[in-house]
Amino acid sequence: MPKTLELNINRPAIKYTIDIHEGNLMNLPKILKIKLGLKETLPKIFLITHLNLNTLYGQKLAKEFEKEGFPITVESVNSGESIKSWITAEKLLHRMIGLELDRSSVVIALGGGVIGDMSGFVSSVYQRGIRFVQVPTSLVAMVDSSVGGKVAVNLGLSGKNLIGAFHQPSFVLMDLSLLKSLPDAEWKNGLSEVLKCAFIRDDNGSFYNWLIENKAAILQKTDYAIISQLIYEAVKTKATIVSKDEMETNGLRILLNLGHTFGHSLEAASRYRLAHGEAIAIGMTLAARLSLKLGKINISVFEQIMNMIREFGLTDHIEKKYSFTSTELIRHFKHDKKVETGQVRFILPVGNLGHSEIVQNVDEEKLKEVFSEATY
Repeated sequence: MPKTLELNINRPAIKYTIDIHEGNLMNLPKILKIKLGLKETLPKIFLITHLNLNTLYGQKLAKEFEKEGFPITVESVNSGESIKSWITAEKLLHRMIGLELDRSSVVIALGGGVIGDMSGFVSSVYQRGIRFVQVPTSLVAMVDSSVGGKVAVNLGLSGKNLIGAFHQPSFVLMDLSLLKSLPDAEWKNGLSEVLKCAFIRDDNGSFYNWLIENKAAILQKTDYAIISQLIYEAVKTKATIVSKDEMETNGLRILLNLGHTFGHSLEAASRYRLAHGEAIAIGMTLAARLSLKLGKINISVFEQIMNMIREFGLTDHIEKKYSFTSTELIRHFKHDKKVETGQVRFILPVGNLGHSEIVQNVDEEKLKEVFSEATY
């Protein structure tokens, strides 16, 4: 069993810890008492999870909370990106009102990115903000969406995460044993966010090379020492950037969105048939193609990015079965949160591996060429 890896997020307005371990889920009630400094009066707990995760873990965890004296309610919702909506959020908020949750209460998100985003959102707006705890159960949630404080819901097919806020968790618990039930496809979806870290991390290719060296163990997902290190390095990359630009005010945090302008448009255009990780993997290849076409990277860096995505079995092109038109994808760009003063901003790799920057005023004909070259 690997030792607990802990990251401390410690800034004037943000103070919480991220624990990465195997087998600590059922200890969450005891851990919360310590992490939140709880004494005699224990707060109400509102646990939000998926139906299947409730069967696997939720009910058992609720009993552990009850043993520790916490009043707890478990709320289960369906799976899928489509439930991350204002309609679902409104239902959850009415449920919270009915339970008479107050400012001391704690929302716990037990699930993947959808559950984490939605739980964080309702906790951010309920009574102008109550505490919430992230317990991510998927790789993409562990390495990306559970860290950084971005919470949101989608506005139908108009755009992804258009209604949201910045609301930091009080604590993040990552139990590696929860990944055992993760399908291979979902594991690979999470790897796309890990590879992104290698592409934006200015460490002379150290993390990139580590990933290549440990590829077999990572794909087999059975070596917890390797997996814990994988998650730790990815989370550290994101946490370091977020700590320097929590609210996306100085342009640093937006670099975490490498491939996401393309990826979010692909998700919306596919009506979310494309999983987030799959769309981001394709989005990073499109970003690399565009950067090469604009002369911002050379063919060697382009091949490094493409080879890494292929090495880990991720999708590197748009399949024709989705029948996306370039016009449709470009239209979705207009609804992306990274649009500023009417200009679509792309985060593209530049120079050597590990560097990226914001690029705008991209000619639509160049975009259409990129889409055409990447569709087969």
